Amino acid sequence: MLSIVTTTTTTTVVALGQAAMFGAIGVIVLITLLIAKELLSASENRKATRIGKATSVAIYPLLFAFLAIVAVAVVSAL
Repeated sequence: MLSIVTTTTTTTVVALGQAAMFGAIGVIVLITLLIAKELLSASENRKATRIGKATSVAIYPLLFAFLAIVAVAVVSAL
């Protein structure tokens, strides 16, 4: 019985660690895409501005994931 509890606890801790790692990677990618979008949209080149607009396809889902991460952190702090 004790080995089942220990195994379950270890699995849960590893899963939470992986979720935190993926969340951090997602935030880094979001920041990078936001910087790229601003730099590309400031360009006078048409191709660069199109690429800047196309980055929104990746930015919006990452933004929703970031908001979910923040919401979970706020709720757990309360």
